[in-house]
Amino acid sequence: MISKGLESFLNYLRETEQLSRFAFTDEQQANDETQDILHSLELEEHNYHSTAHLAERLKEVRKKRRAAKDMIAQTAPIIEWIEHNKSVIKTLEQVLGRVRKEEKNADGRIYTPKTNIADMSKESKRKANS
Repeated sequence: MISKGLESFLNYLRETEQLSRFAFTDEQQANDETQDILHSLELEEHNYHSTAHLAERLKEVRKKRRAAKDMIAQTAPIIEWIEHNKSVIKTLEQVLGRVRKEEKNADGRIYTPKTNIADMSKESKRKANS
């Protein structure tokens, strides 16, 4: 179907926007967790084991933050393009709707005869077979 390629492209744009939003949220969460760990180390008393545990958590949080920042950087050019081409995307969505409508029309197409000429030839074939 012709609409599949256009549909895939529009879905790709939506999914990329969603990935970017999730990455921003993940980065902010990781920043907040980093601050919590650092303030805990600064302001609270910890023994060797709890300090080591917080250090391990900090390492995990920083990896999560890095992954989020990488995703933001990788999606940034696409997000920028989307922002500059909102009207083009809206037009593509309208084109997709029109293509789907035409596909639906073609799929359920029937022909209504204007004459009975086809019926006569069926009748002739039936007589010949008799």
